[in-house]
Parts: sequence; structure tokens; C-alpha cells
Amino acid sequence: MSESSRAPRLISASRRTDLPGFHADELARRLLALRAPVHSVFFWTRHPQGLLRAGPLRELVRLGLENPIVHLTLTGLGGTALEPAVPATREVLASLEPLLALLRGEPERLIWRFDPVLPGVMSPAGFEALARPLAALGIRSCVFSFPAHLSLKGPLDAQYARFGIERRGRAERREAALRLLEVAGRHGLALRACCQPQLVLDTHGAIQPASCISAELAVRLHPRHLPLELPKDPAQRRHCTCSTSHDLGRYASDRCGSGCAYCYSSAGGPDASAKEG
Repeated sequence: MSESSRAPRLISASRRTDLPGFHADELARRLLALRAPVHSVFFWTRHPQGLLRAGPLRELVRLGLENPIVHLTLTGLGGTALEPAVPATREVLASLEPLLALLRGEPERLIWRFDPVLPGVMSPAGFEALARPLAALGIRSCVFSFPAHLSLKGPLDAQYARFGIERRGRAERREAALRLLEVAGRHGLALRACCQPQLVLDTHGAIQPASCISAELAVRLHPRHLPLELPKDPAQRRHCTCSTSHDLGRYASDRCGSGCAYCYSSAGGPDASAKEG
């Protein structure tokens, strides 16, 4: 999988699309084809069964990767008109223990994403209904953001209007974030905002910026604590604090079939169709 003469790197799979959920076999092939050494792999998914079902991806995570880390998005909206092809919450929660077992039994390898937050749709009570079982399993980090209204697809207001997703002002976002922060504190969860610097300011640092691809976390979790020095990723949004990584997703060919109403990726959204990998 690697050439020891080259510097190790972080792999993102993938912030562009749900590779584990819809292209698991192809993802395994791409990981095996990498020529540079792999330090850590950050998986992004709403479909944990993509990592758990029998196949090359599960075996690669179980036996072939030293340092897997998973971003699991769970909002409580799975199966609704806003997330029509996302698994129901009870199904995702039932998969957490086997997923943690696959991740070496280390809860820090599983990062919960309550993302994006839709005020008026997603309530503090709904957040707490998820926070309680996740925290009970030892998960201690939650990443969130509010919907973006501009993307590579262009303005998203027309798409959002079809599903009743409204723009929210800064004061309303701050109030929603503070309510989440209160719930998170009761369950020992660190709440981190993805590309939302105004929330860090508005909460006087009580909410810290997220580094979704973090070299520091990768080194800390690495079984050999293999050192890694990487700059901030210049390819991401201005306020992104992620470390530089190599993303394995492809917008054109790796379609995401979750159908999320608020999706800003050109690989997915309510009108995208997916093909199993």
C-alpha cells in the first residue's frame, strides 16, 4: 500500500461524498492503490453499515489500516423528507457498538457530526436524545455547523426553499448554538463549530473551531504515535482549520444517494442519483 521513501499523509474519504455508504468496494480499491505511505484515514459517512458489512473495506479497516478515524453524521432526521435515504436513527444507534469494536474499541476514533443544524427543525431535545446514548459509549466530541447558502453548485436558496429551510440570522444561530452547548455540557461533549468563526466569537470561546482533519488527533491516536507535521489545508474554505489531506472522493463519479435536502456538494443533494461501488 505504501512506499516508505515518501512522507506519510492523511487521507480523507471523503468530505466530497459518502464513499463508505455508497462506494465501499471502490473506496477499498483506492486505498489499496495508494503509493504514498498512509498515516491515518478519516472516513466520513451517514451510513455506518458501509464500514461494517462484510467486504474488502471492512477487512481493510480491521486488519490493514493502522489509524482509522470516522466522522459519523447523525442528525435524527434519517428517513424524513430532509434525509430520505439516510438510515433511521435507531438503526444508526444500533450500529455504534460494532462500529466502535471495529475502531479498536477506542471511542475517540468516532467523531459525531450533528450537522447541519436546522433551527426550527432540529431541537435541543432532539440533540439530547442523540447525545445521551453517544456519550454513554464514551464519545466526547461533536461537530456542527449551520447550512451554507453558497457552494460549488451556486446559490442554494432555491433548493432550500423547496424543503422549507430558511435563512437564519446571526443572533438566532447564536441562540441555537448556546442551547446545544448547554446540552453538550450535561453529557461531557465538547462542541466544535465547523467553519463558523462567528460562533467562536459570539460564545466567547465556549464553542471552539473544529479541525475535522486534524494532524494532532491523528498523531495522538496512532498506535506508534508516528509524528506528522502538516500545514493548514489551502484547498479548503477560508475559515477551515483542517490539516492538509488527500481526498479520495470524486464529485462526478461518486454520487451520493442520501438525497439530503440541504446538501451543498455537487456529488449529492435531493436530485442526485447514486450508483453502488
